[in-house]
Amino acid sequence: MKRRRLIAWIATAVTSMMLVIGSQFVNFSPANSATTLNVYAAVSLTNAMNDIKTQYQNANPGVTINYTFGASGTLLSQIQAGAPADIFISAATDQLDVLQNSSPSKIVAGSRKNVVKNRLVLIAPTTPPVSAGSAALTSFNGLTNANITGIAIGDYTGTPPVVPAGNYAKQVLTSRGIFTTVSPKTYLASNVRNVLTAVENKTLVVNGVSKTIDAGAVYKTDAAISTKVRVVETALTTESDPIVYPLGILTRTTVLSTAQSFSTYLSGSTAQNIFKNTYGFVLP
Repeated sequence: MKRRRLIAWIATAVTSMMLVIGSQFVNFSPANSATTLNVYAAVSLTNAMNDIKTQYQNANPGVTINYTFGASGTLLSQIQAGAPADIFISAATDQLDVLQNSSPSKIVAGSRKNVVKNRLVLIAPTTPPVSAGSAALTSFNGLTNANITGIAIGDYTGTPPVVPAGNYAKQVLTSRGIFTTVSPKTYLASNVRNVLTAVENKTLVVNGVSKTIDAGAVYKTDAAISTKVRVVETALTTESDPIVYPLGILTRTTVLSTAQSFSTYLSGSTAQNIFKNTYGFVLP
């Protein structure tokens, strides 16, 4: 009996010692529950999306949202090359169509929706010195005047176009019958915010050469954030394709529930109020 007790005591002691030693190599800290959501979005959404990000993260402290902003066509190329996007918000339907219509589809079924809409406007600089052409400009049709020598628009080349705003601008100019006339004095920018900057600065560097800019075409919401430009004219909605911002959740996402949560939030009252009342987007 004493021998059995001794053996049991030794076994217990050895087990306890192993547990103590082993505990030095085991991490008993709680699992990291933080989630990162990667959102690729049209650059014209930058200001509104940053405001929305603050509100969403305050309400969901376990989520970190990382944005990548750029021209919709550029973002599409990055996603096609394997960029780790969970959500893509384009400034036109064409770019999202490419992903949705691929085989197999790269967009989660049922996740696509339009988040907001926008309008296209012609802008001119207001900070001195302002050229005679800029000062006298009152409409898109006035771009044909000889005293307008430089017009900045987004890069409408490519299939689908690199910069949707540039394609919308081309459509407006075409619908007015003046695209062929003004195209020799249009200069292409890599995204719509660069068009805004070009008009503000009255210059755009093209292939290493500075070009004088008298006017440009941007979204209404871009013009609204600048104190250095004026809106010359707002294009009619019938003069271009509808300017919409479709959202799609990528099938490659590993945080589907979070992506769905954020997508739902963007359609909710808090986000929609920021889009409309703070930045002037049109609700879908």
